Amino acid sequence: MEPELRITRLVILAITAVTGTFINSIIVVLNFRFWRDVTTSNSYNRLLFVIGLTNTILQVLFIFVTILETFSLYLLDENLLLYMITFCFTLIDVNIWNTTWLSLLCYVRLVNSSHCFYLKIKAKFFSSLPLLIVDSVLFAAAINLPLIWTTKLHRATNITDSSASGYFITLDAYYIIFSSLFAFSVPFSMTCISIGLSVSTLLRHIRRMELSDSHLTTAQLQGHYRAVKTMVIRVLLDFLFFFIVVLGVSEPLILNSTVYYVLWTAVLMYPTSQAFILVFGNPKLKSAVCGLMKC
Repeated sequence: MEPELRITRLVILAITAVTGTFINSIIVVLNFRFWRDVTTSNSYNRLLFVIGLTNTILQVLFIFVTILETFSLYLLDENLLLYMITFCFTLIDVNIWNTTWLSLLCYVRLVNSSHCFYLKIKAKFFSSLPLLIVDSVLFAAAINLPLIWTTKLHRATNITDSSASGYFITLDAYYIIFSSLFAFSVPFSMTCISIGLSVSTLLRHIRRMELSDSHLTTAQLQGHYRAVKTMVIRVLLDFLFFFIVVLGVSEPLILNSTVYYVLWTAVLMYPTSQAFILVFGNPKLKSAVCGLMKC
């Protein structure tokens, strides 16, 4: 394995570890006080808290994984590698489902309707949001638990052309199909539908404001537009990340150490990229981060 690839990945890890952990920690701290507050506006902050916490744990996990790989500790006990893979995929699935809840929340907040049926659904969604978050965590853990005994590890015979862990990883085909369907396709479809409905609703609001006076102010519309734009970027990031993971588990590609390190470098940037998207899509977070950076 080329030392240039190892050095490049360590440099990227150091940059993403510092920036990603810093920004995600700020998101967690600023939104922690909203966790117990069950209201329309603060449910958004509670979701940001969960997403920031998940990203922080994922960022720390990536640092821990890199340390284990650097010192070849996986070769001492391959079960440790299986546990790390399972934990990592579980956190990724939780993140994808949190993106879905966030997109649904943005749509529910954007739609203004006085119909009693809609108001009941809206109230039910806000009151059930903590339960949905917990259920998505349990669901992700249940889906990825079989990874521990279905993942096949092949010890590399050629040390100069192997992954940093010393193993080539082959995931079970049934797991890939099942996980792709229920851990990605279903929440990804729900997110896309929510974003599509949010965009169409936002465009109708803008057209109504152009024709007559509306109770929505320009600042409110800009806030909705920012939220929708953030969700569009988030869903594109999740799709790109899923595509990278699929490439990473493809057997013809994992046998190439260069491709392996390129894909792993892209994975390292995932929590940091999410943090930047959330910060620049939220003026309060953006001002808080900029203020702390100036200090």
